[in-house]
Amino acid sequence: MKGEYSHFSSFFMRINNLIAKIHSKFKFFILKHFGNNKKANIIIKIFISMIIASDYYYYIADRGYPALAVFLVCSLILYILVSLFTYLCKNIYLLLKRFRANNVVLFILLVYVINSALIKCKNDSKLLKSDILIMSLIVGIIIFLFSKSLVSFVVNKKKISFPIFIITAISVIFILAFLVFPGYSEKSAIEYAEIGTEEIEDPAQFSSKLIEYGNKNPKEISLLNYVSYSGKKKKIRDTYFDKSLLEVPIKGRIWYPQNKEKSPVLFIAHGNHRFTEENYKGYDYLGRYLARRGYVTVSVDMNMLNGFMKYGLSGENDARAILLLENIKEVLALNNNKNSKLYNLIDEENIVIAGHSRGGEAVAIAENYNKIRYNPDNGKEYNYNFNIKGVISISPTVDQYNPSGKDIKLKDVNFLTIHGTHDKDVTGFQGMKLYNNTYFTEESNNFKSAVYVAYANHGQFNSRWGSADTDPPQSLIVNKKSLLEVEEQEEILCKYVYEFLQNTFGFTNDKTLFKNPQRVNMPKTLYYARYSDSSFKNLVDFEEDYDLTTSKSGKIRFDNMSKVSEQEISIGGYNTNNTAVYLSNNKNGIYQISLDELEDAREYLQFDVKTKRQEKFEDIDLSVELVDDYGNSSKLDISDYLNIYPDIKVELSKLQLLSNSYNYKGSFQTVRIPIDDFILRDKLVRTNIKYINFVFGDDYSSSILLDDIGFSN
Repeated sequence: MKGEYSHFSSFFMRINNLIAKIHSKFKFFILKHFGNNKKANIIIKIFISMIIASDYYYYIADRGYPALAVFLVCSLILYILVSLFTYLCKNIYLLLKRFRANNVVLFILLVYVINSALIKCKNDSKLLKSDILIMSLIVGIIIFLFSKSLVSFVVNKKKISFPIFIITAISVIFILAFLVFPGYSEKSAIEYAEIGTEEIEDPAQFSSKLIEYGNKNPKEISLLNYVSYSGKKKKIRDTYFDKSLLEVPIKGRIWYPQNKEKSPVLFIAHGNHRFTEENYKGYDYLGRYLARRGYVTVSVDMNMLNGFMKYGLSGENDARAILLLENIKEVLALNNNKNSKLYNLIDEENIVIAGHSRGGEAVAIAENYNKIRYNPDNGKEYNYNFNIKGVISISPTVDQYNPSGKDIKLKDVNFLTIHGTHDKDVTGFQGMKLYNNTYFTEESNNFKSAVYVAYANHGQFNSRWGSADTDPPQSLIVNKKSLLEVEEQEEILCKYVYEFLQNTFGFTNDKTLFKNPQRVNMPKTLYYARYSDSSFKNLVDFEEDYDLTTSKSGKIRFDNMSKVSEQEISIGGYNTNNTAVYLSNNKNGIYQISLDELEDAREYLQFDVKTKRQEKFEDIDLSVELVDDYGNSSKLDISDYLNIYPDIKVELSKLQLLSNSYNYKGSFQTVRIPIDDFILRDKLVRTNIKYINFVFGDDYSSSILLDDIGFSN
């Protein structure tokens, strides 16, 4: 080993001597033929100053000063600054030359590595690049001095280094403790969460059983029509999987209720995570829960579409949709095969598909592909036609795949999307766009719901993904203490999925969890719940134009408002491409909708509302008033029907302690007020509603967003 080191040392010494000889000869040649030309540096600095000045001087000249004079003055000032900068850099260079080259290289490399790791946390921490560079320098100096003083004191027995060793050792311990500890609990808003007493969970009735399919000699399909990859990425991926995307296996695992035939089924597709992890096994908790209550759960293995480091795929969610549909086809074929262990296990008339992350977008695509005859991108003929009655999108992406460049839309199918405020992967509530793009014909009997869960993250919906939503070393900076406990987040998903299945398959007609989760006994947190169904007649949705005085059903009038505007809505930082009206109260403000045609109020007045407050947990001073064509009116306080939550503080990174900068996130909540309550309070003819008035009180701080105003059953 010593011989090899000596060999390399000798090699680099010869290289160094060669470079020194070349430099010496070049320097001698310049001095001999050109003389000392240091004064040329003045000319170079002049050019540098003039080039920089040309980028800015006209801003001053525009104020009426002579352009040439301004240019020359700016160039002079910049010349002085450039001279100071070069002088400073020269002295830093001379200072660095006094250090051993090995020390300089290692220190620069250390700071670079620390800065590279921290810069990936910049968005979460709300720190500037300059802040992160300073932090990297400080940490680099601490580690460097600690290493040097440790050797000096322990190995070289130099007692004078002991104070430096102690100070830096304490600093290193503090840094390590900061990285290891899970974070600080900022869940103060939970104490304001309103949790009800209604029980929705049915007791377990069956034993749960697990079976794998496709592990031995699986059927394979090609997904190359939907995914393109090549070069190093293809070589590494194909080597790892020992096959290409020409041979994607159809496989997964099934949880089912023991001794029960023809059970309704949920197929679930995981999203993009390291392909070194068996991602499809991360929903075992959900499979067990549903199996014990009479449902089959099929978790589809999509690992061959997942990524690792730089070797992931993009725009492949249509491939995930095809893989899901092909798995449904295979499982249902086994279900009809008398020689299969799956024979007669599934009720093929009752299917719901669910997906997480990219899988959450893929299931919406799959629902579309299940209905259409030809692929919109390549004309391939489909013939799936499964009886899919519902779609569940868990923390989904959207717009990673758009057929023919158009949005994915769902029609006459039940839909649920659920997302967490503390999702660090899919940071905004993208599923809200799918919610807005889900439509019902009036004769259908469908519903949709969008639920934003406070303090839930991305990864804890899959037990294999963990709580960080990112890989090391960035995961060491995540504030995990601000999250729901993993058991709570899993329980929330289990209950929502179960209730969705119960209502979709007609085993119950109780949609309380979707309409108003504040009445249900759930894990304690805030649920921002949005709901609509095919009985809803949407009178005002603010999508038709930008005229503040018109709606698709009539005229708009407003008084005593400090601000009224129609604006695109962002939920969790994601623009949903949906418009709502923003109302800011002055004092006793009123926003009136005058209907062109008299309306039958049906059973409920329904509208979506979002407050603009941040962690201000007080009732909003807002009432809603109905007026009929005879002049009879009745007014009710919104806070008597739903606790409208403000946006909550979101602290994703432990480094936010340093920046003291935070995001605030919240979402719309659907308010449903029984028409009978208006009638009981005052005389009102429910079939002749002429005006809907939103009336503010004296609170100047009241500002809200309103959307989707109408009547429903």
